[in-house]
Amino acid sequence: MKIELITITITRIAPTALPTAVAMEPEGTPAEVDAGEEEEGEEGIHISPKIEHRGKECIFDQLIDDHANTAYEAFLRGEKVSNDGPCLGWRPSGSEPYSWMSYSEVRKRAQCFGSALLEKGFFPSNESKIGIFSQNRPDWVISDLGCSSYSMISVPLYSTLGPDGYEYIINLTEMKLIVVDTMDKVNSLLDQCSKLPTIKHVIVMERPITAEITEKAWKMDVDVVTFEDFVAVGERKMKDPVPCKPDDVAVIRFTSGTTGTPKGAMISHANIATSLTSLYIASKTAFSYKPGSRYISYLPLAHGLEHSAQALLFHFGCSIGFFRGDLKELLDDMQELKPDAFAIVPRLANKLFDKIILKVNIASYLKRSLFSWAFNAKKHEVDKGIFRNNTWYDTFVFGKIQALLGGRVQWMVTGSAPISDQVMTFLRVVFGCTVTEAYGQTEATCASTFTLPNETASEHVGSPLTNVMIKLVDVEEMGYLASQDKGEICMKGPGVFKGYYKNKEKTDETIDSDGWLHSGDIGEWLPNGALKIIDRKKNIYKLSQGEYVAPEKIENVIMRSSLVAQAFVYGESLKSYNIAVIAPEEEELKRFAENNAINGTVEELCENETVRMAIREDVDKKCVAANLCGFEKVKEYILHPEPFSVENGLLTPTFKNKRAAIKAKFKEEIDHLYSNLN
Repeated sequence: MKIELITITITRIAPTALPTAVAMEPEGTPAEVDAGEEEEGEEGIHISPKIEHRGKECIFDQLIDDHANTAYEAFLRGEKVSNDGPCLGWRPSGSEPYSWMSYSEVRKRAQCFGSALLEKGFFPSNESKIGIFSQNRPDWVISDLGCSSYSMISVPLYSTLGPDGYEYIINLTEMKLIVVDTMDKVNSLLDQCSKLPTIKHVIVMERPITAEITEKAWKMDVDVVTFEDFVAVGERKMKDPVPCKPDDVAVIRFTSGTTGTPKGAMISHANIATSLTSLYIASKTAFSYKPGSRYISYLPLAHGLEHSAQALLFHFGCSIGFFRGDLKELLDDMQELKPDAFAIVPRLANKLFDKIILKVNIASYLKRSLFSWAFNAKKHEVDKGIFRNNTWYDTFVFGKIQALLGGRVQWMVTGSAPISDQVMTFLRVVFGCTVTEAYGQTEATCASTFTLPNETASEHVGSPLTNVMIKLVDVEEMGYLASQDKGEICMKGPGVFKGYYKNKEKTDETIDSDGWLHSGDIGEWLPNGALKIIDRKKNIYKLSQGEYVAPEKIENVIMRSSLVAQAFVYGESLKSYNIAVIAPEEEELKRFAENNAINGTVEELCENETVRMAIREDVDKKCVAANLCGFEKVKEYILHPEPFSVENGLLTPTFKNKRAAIKAKFKEEIDHLYSNLN
């Protein structure tokens, strides 16, 4: 007997109560707030009667600590409650254990960085914008904290940005100083210097600086120094901090740009502070926020959820360890760090699932039987919302699997894209931890909804957090009506951003005259008050027969096939059907080929007619099961052996399809298919 796939059936268990809006008593004890009577919005808008925060009086704008109104003050609180415990950890080299900086060491280094900025002529005001163009590492956090210590704005750039991306951001913000991690980035910036007239200082974490770079920088009249030397300047010329105010802009976060030019969302310290409180209330039963609790950082700090999560952890004196920069070594880093929590993206979750299932499948009959028995026994607990890792099954069956992530994981949080029911339940069973799903966007600071810690289903994104109201608005051209609990998701509350930097037109398009942020996502209220993401408004297109198509909805259905890793759906207003580009799931593809006596490389398998037909049939079944309309189904496929990735320019740094780039890459093949079909 071989376990090809563990069958997991999820029974929907509605929570007995949704999270109540709470306010902090002076002593810090949560107290319930009366939700009031059900409210009906204006015409075409229906605020879910199941959500506790219906009226304005229910919006939670108080803080975990009244003395932590800014990111700087939250960090000082963490230093105090941790008793100056370990703050930032890193691995100096491959096999070495983590080294740690204490909270006071981080604070002092950040003050040295900020003092050096003042020495270089920057002022403690929102006019001073400092770029951070680096992978996650301690000096990223120190640069960011240095900015907030002296009332300056940090401008994070995704580490994978190419010249076109960073050139636009640097010039828009008139950036004079940028912090980078590698000499390669220094070289790239110097090569583009003629197009970056404002850049005068480049601070590089890597060392030493080569004579070649020094000479090139001198010719370009750009000051290039190492991070260590820059901090040393501040240490000699130390200035007292000039803390920011809650309404000051803390960070300009640029959207990852799935469809075009990125927009800079201005996020204030007040936005961050209220968002931290709502995140804490939603997750405090899933994770022990206390000094010594560890978190591993590998998702880009330029992303709102990762940046906000770290600010929350600092608030409670937790410890953050950084990966070494290579996702292939992430599991090794986790085994060394032994984190209590981390953010997980669908790609990592799927790879973890595939890795474990593959090992189970090649094990002996006895071990496979034992695993299956233990899995099904423990799943009964998970179905009841009980997550633990101290059972007999954990000790004798799942212990080695849990050790892959260090053996101490209490909580995983996911967002950006849905993880399948099967994988979500698998993670909860074998790791014995809480897995929650968040939904939000850059313009709302971080998360706006959160699933309950004891939730067992994964087809929704939970209920609104305590600092936000959510309503649904009619999208008539797509057939979604708020009166039927479906429509565009709109958000309002203290977490909503101040607007796009130097882009009033886009700001006015996004935030209406009543202060509602229009997300572009289509949601549905479920009977228990949770929100389900069902479609996307912004990327819709119209087919020649007049039907509107939301490609991301179809892509999510296609990716339910075990043979599909990634999908991109495309259509045109002069055509009556859709075409899809599919990147296959390599391990599943090889397994299918082996079972059907088909030989060849991945490239050759993608050309094999039997393989192509199998993928088409499986995808068609998924489309039927999802009740897709006839015009939503895909008529022809392009099977591409190489995955979409950040490196090949087909994914954003947050692993979303770069639609314009994918369309451009496959334009010739798409045109050819349309020509043949005609």
